[in-house]
Amino acid sequence: MMTALALQASAPSVQSGSTIVPPETVREFLVAADALAAMGEQGAGSSQAEVMRVAVQDAAMAYRAALAESAARGDHPAGCPPPPGRAQLSLANLIDDFRAFPEPNRDMPVTTAFALVMTLRYPCEAKQK
Repeated sequence: MMTALALQASAPSVQSGSTIVPPETVREFLVAADALAAMGEQGAGSSQAEVMRVAVQDAAMAYRAALAESAARGDHPAGCPPPPGRAQLSLANLIDDFRAFPEPNRDMPVTTAFALVMTLRYPCEAKQK
């Protein structure tokens, strides 16, 4: 599954009651990823890691929904990913792709960035060959 993965530039913060806020931008996502990496093996099972997994799942669902809406309108799809659960995109791949975004584009919402990454990874032309 893709879980193997707003304009605020701060790191994910803790709200009252210790609720972790999911990363909304590429910048926040990368700061959170760096914080998890610094935790070592403990980071993988942390609540912050779960929040990030959910953020990626939400972005994936939004991307699939946008593709479905486009298809329903009869538009040419922006991308042609494999069926859900078959995409070969790990969290490490996604982090690398997000790191490749130029600094000025890192305030882009995670959902927008995820859709861009998927469109570039799975263009329709590649599927037709």
